[in-house]
Amino acid sequence: MHGVVRLRVGQKYRRGLPWQQTFEFLFVTLDNVEIPKLLLKPRLFRRVETRKYNTDKPPQLKQVSPPNDMTTTTPHEYQEFVPLTNITTTKPHQLKHTKPLNSSTNSPPQLKQVSQSNNTKPCELKHVTCPPKTKTVVLNGDRLYHKGDDLTVRVVARDEGGRPKTYGGDFFRARLVSTDRLPLASSAGHVTDHSNGTYTMQFPLYWTGNISIKIQLVHPSEAVAVLQRVRETPNKRVFNCSFVDLTTNATQTRQCYSSIDASMTPRQLCDLSKRDVNVTWICEKPDKLPCSTISMCHYASTTSRVKTLGLLSQRELFQEPYIEEELKVETKEPIRVLETELAIPQHLPACTWDKSAAQGYWSGKVWQSSVCDVRVFSKNDIRQCLANKTVYMYGDSTIRQWYLRLKKVLPLFNDNRTMDSTVLLGGDNSQWNISVRYRFHHFPIQTRGWVDFRQLRYIADELDAIHGGPNTVIFLGLWAHFTADPLEMIQSRLYAIRGAVHRLKQRSPGTRVFVRTGTTREHSGVRLEYYLLGSDCLAYQITEVIREMFRADPDVVVLDTWDMSVCQPGKDSVHPDQTMVDNQLNILFSHICPNKTAS
Repeated sequence: MHGVVRLRVGQKYRRGLPWQQTFEFLFVTLDNVEIPKLLLKPRLFRRVETRKYNTDKPPQLKQVSPPNDMTTTTPHEYQEFVPLTNITTTKPHQLKHTKPLNSSTNSPPQLKQVSQSNNTKPCELKHVTCPPKTKTVVLNGDRLYHKGDDLTVRVVARDEGGRPKTYGGDFFRARLVSTDRLPLASSAGHVTDHSNGTYTMQFPLYWTGNISIKIQLVHPSEAVAVLQRVRETPNKRVFNCSFVDLTTNATQTRQCYSSIDASMTPRQLCDLSKRDVNVTWICEKPDKLPCSTISMCHYASTTSRVKTLGLLSQRELFQEPYIEEELKVETKEPIRVLETELAIPQHLPACTWDKSAAQGYWSGKVWQSSVCDVRVFSKNDIRQCLANKTVYMYGDSTIRQWYLRLKKVLPLFNDNRTMDSTVLLGGDNSQWNISVRYRFHHFPIQTRGWVDFRQLRYIADELDAIHGGPNTVIFLGLWAHFTADPLEMIQSRLYAIRGAVHRLKQRSPGTRVFVRTGTTREHSGVRLEYYLLGSDCLAYQITEVIREMFRADPDVVVLDTWDMSVCQPGKDSVHPDQTMVDNQLNILFSHICPNKTAS
């Protein structure tokens, strides 16, 4: 290692945050770049009360008042809204609580400085994480790496003046990709936010050959704070619903919301909420028609766009160079992974409820789990696996993708077209005695097309109506239409669904239930409100809610698809390509039929 290294010990004390922290640091100066390394875990003195979700008691749906000031123009305001620790927003990967690397005053780790690209647009906002100024170092980059090792990268966030930031909250996306092998390989990195402006990214090394490190700053912490405040503002999204008198055909259209409107009296509202499934649905009351005449609803995109953008005062946080900016890590020498010197088990255990296939890597167009045996299922394998079974699929259009794929693969006939295909689909294969039914979840549904409100059902109610049994398989997936709403909405709905699953398992113990997480989605070139309402940061928060809700629940298998989407070979999309869908289904079928001979 070249350059001059200087050490000093000091303390930093910060005010103006939701907590006060005193840190003791070892300051390592390398080539005139001072890098603070945390020596002692900070003591946290809470000054505000935080809400932590209790899975033993359903969260209460409360009216949340919009913030009085959406301006984020000073360093103090940025710091004031650093996300609280009970809502993790900084790890675009699987949930992994990793302790910070230990620092030593006697033998500081060898740091390999990584050069930065100079092609990025200059930063102009003060005190905001600046990608060109942010420093990225590979810890022990000169060592020999073998398959099975971990590669560790440290990121030190800096602002436009090159000053190290003293708080965390940046949202990164970290990947490894192969550069000299076919088929191409890629994997996701595990990001640890040390809450002091530094981040550790660990990359398991799954394959041999030369590798390239890809780190993207999706949002700086200041933008994450804005996203969080916008999310917690209720009723940004507006839905238009028609009320129809079937006798006279009299029709009136009114605005509806997913939270209570405190500005209106109960006499002015139609309360169509369903308390036993933790759902709120409020509409403006028609002049002459009863609330029971509600008919069709759709998402009022223009009205919602105006309301959402009205909550934002500093759009520069969602423009270049502060959004989805690649750090473009460059090492002085290519990092090459050698074959391991230790014996590696040739066979992985079967995929069970407590063995998630989330960890792994892409080898070409096949997801290779590092935890359990994920097989590649042929069409005939799928038919054997699902033979004599009834499959229920509930959720959004990402689950509908699974139904449409199965319809083609099995194939399914007698496709149910008697109802709105947005709401309900179904088909059968008499040769293999397979029945598959798909139903969209209830509102909020963010689609411009009109949806028959009367045909929708709540998932918890549907689960209570299923008899179940060993030949019944249930897939649940709802996340994409909830990224714009306060987290307590999806938490409450999932809590009701979990209760219905437990009741189902009690009366039919052999029923198998799976719930999947979210994925990354497309944003490039889209309008600003799509970030505010559907950023990957918001989707990842829901992924963590799903993990936390069902992590230790033996009645449910969590199909965690986040990591595989972070490093997928195809383009990011809320509706991913067939490669992604097929590999998601491979994970599912490996849990249903773990043996080579499908049951």
